[in-house]
Amino acid sequence: MNRRRSVSFVRDVVVATAVVVGLYGLAFVEFQPVQIPGYFLIVGFDMLEATLGSAGSNYDVLFYAYLIGLGVVSGGFGHFLRAWTDDEVPNWRRGVAGALIVAGLLAFSFALLVPVGPSQLTPVLIASVTGLLSFVVAGWVTGMLDRNGIGIPADRG
Repeated sequence: MNRRRSVSFVRDVVVATAVVVGLYGLAFVEFQPVQIPGYFLIVGFDMLEATLGSAGSNYDVLFYAYLIGLGVVSGGFGHFLRAWTDDEVPNWRRGVAGALIVAGLLAFSFALLVPVGPSQLTPVLIASVTGLLSFVVAGWVTGMLDRNGIGIPADRG
């Protein structure tokens, strides 16, 4: 990996980690619809903890390491998006999009793991819509959903 690519990867990771931490911070806002992405980050860690065992007294340290790990994975997605986006898109947007993709994947994984029944339909729908919105916003941020890219004709006047 040459120096330029490694610098852009580090930038993507830093931006994506900041966005992941910001999404986690939304869990503490007093307006419930805004709390949803942060909630899915917490639930993702809880699913990981249920699989690997209790974090016990190290919960805080491991949770913040989890957020940083999500930032690294998100930065990887952002770096991967470089091949699919225009060079005119500001570089920091790819890191934002990577974080949104990971948040969307966490929401979709929650929707898949909840048993669907009459009483569980609302959480599945909320998780699915959150995941879909995360993907759409990621596409918009990177310019992949520009007017001509999704088939909307350009203005003629």
